[in-house]
Amino acid sequence: MKIIFRLIIFSLLTPLIASAQSKTVTGTINDELGLPLPGVTIQVKDSNNLGAVTNFDGIFKISIPSDAKQILIFSYVGYLNEEIDVSVNTNISVNLQVDTDQLDEVVVIGYGTVLKKDISGSLSSVTVKDEVAIQSNTVDQLLQGRAAGVQVIQNGGSPGSGISVKIRGTNSLRGNNEPLYVVDGVIISSAGEDVLSVGLGNGGQETQSGLNGINPRDIESIQVLKDASATAIYGSRGANGVVMITTKKGKSGKVKVTAFLTSSVRSINNKYNVLDGFGYANYVNEIRENNGDANPRYLVDGPNIYSIANGIQSTDPVEIYNWQDEVYINGVSQKFGASASGGSDNGNYYISTGFDNQEGVVQNSSFKSSDIRINLNQKLNDNLQLKARMSGFLSTNDFVQGGDLIGNSNRSFVNQAVAFRPLLANDDIPEEQFQTNPYAWTNDFTDFSRASRYIGSLSLTYKLPVKGLSYEAKFGGNIRNKDRRRWFGLTTFQGNDTGGQLTISKLNTKSYQFNNLIRFNRRFNRKHRINAVFGLTYDVRKVATSTYGVEDFITTQFSIEQPAFGQVIRRPLTLFKSDQQIFSILGRLNYTYDNKYILTATIRRDGVSKFSDGNKYGVFPSFALAWNAGNESFVQNLDLFESLKFRGGWGQIGNHGIGPYGTISNYGVLTSLYGNADGGTNVPIALLGLSNPDLTWETTEQLNFGFDFSSLNDVVSGTVDIYNKTTKDLLQNSNIPPSSGFLNILVNKGSISNKGIEAALNFTPISTDDMELSFGGNISFNKTEITDLNSQPLQDFYENGAVSNRRFYYGNAISRGQYFKSFANVFVEGEESSLFYGYQTDGIYQTEDTDLVQGAVAGDVRIVDQLTEDTDGDGVLDSGDGVIDLKDRTFIGNPNPDFIYGLNINFRYKRFTVRALFNGVYGNQIANGNLLQLDNAEGLAFRNILPRAYNNAWRPDNQSNTHPRIGYNTINDLAITDRIIEDGSFLRLNNLTIGYDIDVKDTSLFDSLNIYIAGQNLLTWTNYSGYDPELSTFNSTGLINGVDFNGAPNAQNILLGVNMSF
Repeated sequence: MKIIFRLIIFSLLTPLIASAQSKTVTGTINDELGLPLPGVTIQVKDSNNLGAVTNFDGIFKISIPSDAKQILIFSYVGYLNEEIDVSVNTNISVNLQVDTDQLDEVVVIGYGTVLKKDISGSLSSVTVKDEVAIQSNTVDQLLQGRAAGVQVIQNGGSPGSGISVKIRGTNSLRGNNEPLYVVDGVIISSAGEDVLSVGLGNGGQETQSGLNGINPRDIESIQVLKDASATAIYGSRGANGVVMITTKKGKSGKVKVTAFLTSSVRSINNKYNVLDGFGYANYVNEIRENNGDANPRYLVDGPNIYSIANGIQSTDPVEIYNWQDEVYINGVSQKFGASASGGSDNGNYYISTGFDNQEGVVQNSSFKSSDIRINLNQKLNDNLQLKARMSGFLSTNDFVQGGDLIGNSNRSFVNQAVAFRPLLANDDIPEEQFQTNPYAWTNDFTDFSRASRYIGSLSLTYKLPVKGLSYEAKFGGNIRNKDRRRWFGLTTFQGNDTGGQLTISKLNTKSYQFNNLIRFNRRFNRKHRINAVFGLTYDVRKVATSTYGVEDFITTQFSIEQPAFGQVIRRPLTLFKSDQQIFSILGRLNYTYDNKYILTATIRRDGVSKFSDGNKYGVFPSFALAWNAGNESFVQNLDLFESLKFRGGWGQIGNHGIGPYGTISNYGVLTSLYGNADGGTNVPIALLGLSNPDLTWETTEQLNFGFDFSSLNDVVSGTVDIYNKTTKDLLQNSNIPPSSGFLNILVNKGSISNKGIEAALNFTPISTDDMELSFGGNISFNKTEITDLNSQPLQDFYENGAVSNRRFYYGNAISRGQYFKSFANVFVEGEESSLFYGYQTDGIYQTEDTDLVQGAVAGDVRIVDQLTEDTDGDGVLDSGDGVIDLKDRTFIGNPNPDFIYGLNINFRYKRFTVRALFNGVYGNQIANGNLLQLDNAEGLAFRNILPRAYNNAWRPDNQSNTHPRIGYNTINDLAITDRIIEDGSFLRLNNLTIGYDIDVKDTSLFDSLNIYIAGQNLLTWTNYSGYDPELSTFNSTGLINGVDFNGAPNAQNILLGVNMSF
């Protein structure tokens, strides 16, 4: 009984003893905005069974034994853990801070940020690892193959060359289709912009990149805004999509120093297969024989070839050249740079600098640049924050491989490298007249550019007394200068013809922006979330360009440095200035209810100085709805999706694609100069065109539906979008009576539509500490149709022999020379944009054929004589007219792809990583203008050709149905033929990077050390016979599409690099 009594007494006293040995702590947990956080876990440090959870109002209560640590740990998903010592205080208030490592949950959009789960528009996020970003020279290269609906066209063999980016097809037939770039809130409008061409002779200079100076390695993230609900906040400049770029910033903690060094070798990955020296010798001898000359030009004797002149054989054999091997080299490049970043609770900084020295694939071609960036964020007090961004960029570019894009034979470097005759004797001058050669381009031609760019911004953000309300004042600017000089020495065809020729083009742009923005970002009662912005912006852009051309030099030793030695001014110094101002009022409201239902509405009113008073202002609205179905209980009960969102949006955006003075009469200097009675030169100034004060915006209206999902614990995720985009009031040249003194006037008439579907899918089957494997892909289908072209009159249009009244116009002629002087593209109402238009062919005329058209002989290409005649009167066309003329033209090809796609593979095993990126295009065709001479045995003894053109040439005793007779040519043809139309589809291994993280735990020198080897443009699968199916030659004009004429070869790049952090 005593034992039982003692047990009862002990059990009654135990709670009292425990109570005396513990204490109770209470408090409230709030988020970063001061709102209560329910569901926060509170745990006593180093204890597995002592804890509590906050209630709906963020309140908690916990008892802590006296022998336990008097420290509480507060944790909540998406927020940083907080540890607080409660040995003294028993009632506390805690504000948890958002975990900055989860920045992928916050997305940068126009004039602000939004939670990723609250996005209602269509956008693609692009994040690239440092070792991949370092390999890219411009930001647009990072987009290739990584974002659905984004088509990037570039040429890796020409450092500094232009790059074209299209988002969801063609929006404007004559305006710029490049997207708008926004870097840390500063608008960059220079994509596709370059100095003006002086335009002497039958020449054309390739457009160089307008985005140099935006360094890819400084980029933290890229957001591609695609639909109107996402881009309408940019109003009249958002029609082509918007690329939002956010650069890096420092983090709290110790200073982090990183450095990198790369070395690479670039070489062309494809060559034209032309006749070797022996095949060429036989070809030239046969030319002479066909011309009635019984004396051969060359004697082939075993491994040697001898020239024969006037019946006398040379004593020494001629030199045999493969000119593509001679002039294309392996370009060695180096790039290095460093960055330092760090910060504290009150601010952070990021500083980087770098130098790039690239050699091209042609001797003396190069691109050298240096850059610096400084990013600062500083909290001046509890309510005021300062942000500053500054970057500088300097470059020089020797663009030897440029030559003349639209020149034939001797005027083009690419043409010379492919087709110049492979046999040369020591004193051999072809055809007893001057003839340039490929060496002249590397030794006596210069296309030199010097450029600089400075981008900066300064902003102050003040937290107003109302919770969640802030005001930002921001000033940003962009200054770009460029001087491009092209010199043709006496050994080049142009220089020999003119006594030396120098053209100078300069570009100076200055733009600055003032943004005044009020933002409101707040949650109410855990159910309602509002993210809103209202602002006034003022943008100014000033552009000054100049051109100058001079010839006939007293001395040529100074080349591009001394234009004063030129005696004949072919283009007087001409200055062009264009200023524009844009004043805008903008607003956006993003409202979320219960984390399920989202409404986004934006509106912007732009006033642009380009237009006359009655059309100066435009309003661009949009709205979108989204449903986070994954947060519905019935979807959660399916246990199938981690997230599921449906989106729909509509909006209008604009494009002010005219010159700054496009609505008023413009006068300028004419290209033709003339002498006066005093022996001097008069420079004529005349009206350049008729003005149209009624010009206004091109307006793009877009409807978008899509959904996003993730499943199987985020192993599978993806997005699908369907869109219908229509651009109205197209800026078009409308024909007017010649009595006006001009042929056309610019008007707003017509419309074009883009309809498509795009999808992206990511699959991560393995994700562990030691191994990770993921696959990603995207595909985009887009069809561009010209729906209304009422700027053009109804005219006779021929298709397969039938004539109908249709509205249409032709694209630009390709060349002003003898070859390819016709246009390639036609723009027809009711058809896809820029279709190829010309002659169909049906083999070669044979000796026994009796249906030869007028002027044709056996061995000529059989051009289809379309059925244009009704011989029996039954109303059905049943016969041609025996004459090949413009009536025989028809559609012969389509440069628009059926779809574009990208694939990526990422693999990691412990310290070893492999990343591969593929991109491709399917269903497009290319007009390969290089075949006009290469694929025809024209009988020109100074030009090389393809082996098939000679070996398969039609001969009376060996008739062929694939290639015409020796002597056939396409000089001054009225139209192109389908013989030059080829399949342009391709799949390319765009990038392969293999890396290894070296273990540095036993050294105090490095925090991390990564070495990697990478390859760019390693493999291309295509049926295209030209240098490269990815055409960048005529990116600067919307009136030539899918045409390859003197296009430079692409190049593969093998790179070895190392990244270090200290």
